[in-house]
Amino acid sequence: MREFARGKVILHPDDPPGMVYLIKEGRVKVSRYSLDGREQILALLEPGNLFGELSLLGEREPVHVEAFEDTLLCTMPRAEFIALITSQPELMLHMMKVLADRLRLAEEEIADLVFRTVPGRLASLLLRLAEAYGETDGRGLRLALRLTHHDMASMIGATRETVTSTVSRFREEGLIEIDQRKIVIRDPERLRRISRGW
Repeated sequence: MREFARGKVILHPDDPPGMVYLIKEGRVKVSRYSLDGREQILALLEPGNLFGELSLLGEREPVHVEAFEDTLLCTMPRAEFIALITSQPELMLHMMKVLADRLRLAEEEIADLVFRTVPGRLASLLLRLAEAYGETDGRGLRLALRLTHHDMASMIGATRETVTSTVSRFREEGLIEIDQRKIVIRDPERLRRISRGW
């Protein structure tokens, strides 16, 4: 087991392949960076997810992975991981489900980038996050993670300034509120309509 504090880099694109990582506690952020340093967040992974799976093919991961919050990881060399999933079919099935879920999410995000406006992309992101991290309270669905405007912009392919103005608009219209630096979704149905372009 290895512990990583929030913001600590776990995996860099230049790192040699060879390790597979399973998240036991916390969350990690998977990103790519453009040549001019702009970040595109590809995924937030939570406990039960794995990364470093390209090392199973002997390939480097073309991504930057860092702890999004304090994180505990189980790390395993490639050969040991292959032996483990070969001997335990239920683990292989779990791994396939995790990867299939990530592929489905990536397809949704590509469709968002191609077909939706920034308000539609932000509404879609908030709904996906609510499904994964929403906790019901008296006012709505509270996201159980803290996201900055920069984080959200990096997840939907927009500028921070555009996300800030869109968040302000959503707040003014009563769709969301911010409480203790966490987003509370007040009107998921209207967000759903915005995400569909209605």
